[in-house]
Amino acid sequence: MMRILAWVALAVALVLPYVAGPYWTGLVTLMYIFGLLALSIDLLLGHAGLFSLTHASFFAVSAYTVAILQVRYAVPTALAAPAGVLAGTLLALVFGLAVRTRGVYFILITIAFGYVVWGVAHRWSSFTGGDNGVTNVPFPAAGPLAITSHTQYYYLVLVAAILCALGYRVLIRSPFGLGLRGIKASETRMRSLGYRTTLHLYAAFVLSGALASFAGVLYVYYNKFVNPVAASFQVSVEAALMAIVGGSGTIIGAFIGAGVVLGLRNWVSSFFELHAAVMGAVFIATVLWAPNGIVGLARRFLK
Repeated sequence: MMRILAWVALAVALVLPYVAGPYWTGLVTLMYIFGLLALSIDLLLGHAGLFSLTHASFFAVSAYTVAILQVRYAVPTALAAPAGVLAGTLLALVFGLAVRTRGVYFILITIAFGYVVWGVAHRWSSFTGGDNGVTNVPFPAAGPLAITSHTQYYYLVLVAAILCALGYRVLIRSPFGLGLRGIKASETRMRSLGYRTTLHLYAAFVLSGALASFAGVLYVYYNKFVNPVAASFQVSVEAALMAIVGGSGTIIGAFIGAGVVLGLRNWVSSFFELHAAVMGAVFIATVLWAPNGIVGLARRFLK
């Protein structure tokens, strides 16, 4: 049944730009991008038991790197995009030292790291543009091959999301992914079996940071600008909420959660100023009545 639903979802995704307007196409494009960001957080949350609230930092650093290189220095996409992913991944290598802590201490350290990056983006206006950010980022291009419309970019993001999801599936089913789940279940037992659990978690943190950085590159090409909001605490929280609402520990759950949160935020903010309160209510309701998220509810219903 789930496989049939997946093929139906793919068919709908392929024809969406032709049956829906630009608004819905753009919203679904953002759903794919933020679904990847949520998936990066869920690698730690759903499989390793670590709740990171700093992934907006990697998301923003990669976006800023691409924007500055392409807008100010006219660096081609073939160099700027990998440089963006590399910059975010290097930052994850540094921030990954937080895995030496556990529980609430890990959460607090990741929050502090996130505020450091947000502060730099906000205050170093001569380099980052401050609140105005960096604008006029062009669509990606590689020689004669160039994206010229949001419809074309939609399909590029769709392909990227599918490839990342397939690679993620291989990762979590590998011995490395099984080791992460073992650490989540009982770190002490895994350590007694000879696993270097801290190094294992550090590698997972860096990999999740790389995926968040890739999502940031896709985001800046879609949005065509980046400002300090991309590095804000709210982005990290919303991405974590997407993973939890959709179903932590699942691949499709991150994208479902991204669609729910983005759609609800856009709808509520059109008539209610305090839309963040609604997001909080959704989180509370999910934790209390659907701890396994929408995917968990669907599986229970199908059984």
